[in-house]
Amino acid sequence: MKEGKELPKKINDWADYGYSEEDWKSLDKTIRYKIRHPQRCKDFQKNYRESHKEGSYLRSRKSQLKLKYNLTIEEYDELLESQEFKCAICLTDKPTGKWKQFAVDHCHQTGKVRGLLCNDCNRGMGLLRDNSNLLRKAAEYLDNHKSITKNENKERNNE
Repeated sequence: MKEGKELPKKINDWADYGYSEEDWKSLDKTIRYKIRHPQRCKDFQKNYRESHKEGSYLRSRKSQLKLKYNLTIEEYDELLESQEFKCAICLTDKPTGKWKQFAVDHCHQTGKVRGLLCNDCNRGMGLLRDNSNLLRKAAEYLDNHKSITKNENKERNNE
């Protein structure tokens, strides 16, 4: 060792982070590193997610489809192609929602996949509890009231 240079002092990490020495030693070294360097770990995770976004998303999507609906990505794509890349109800070719893809519509009792829907149609079905009688009544209701104009509706509300 060169003269004048001191060895760095050993820091009692366990005390600095509110642990007893015994508890600190029982922690995995990876966990200790994360405790010592939280920002460095957050930055690494953020950069990793950004640089692996496509692969990570695809793996997640594959496992979600398989786990929830017992569908492979290929089966999802075949179903979408059989629907001509459109929602099975409203026939839009532009899916809405956070992920901008068609939702898998399925029977909640049997788990059987019925088709692919845009977010709006899927939510509408869910809000009416997948009950075809309610859906028919809602359609009847709309048909019976479609002659009411906006002005008539305003007048009715003001009375």
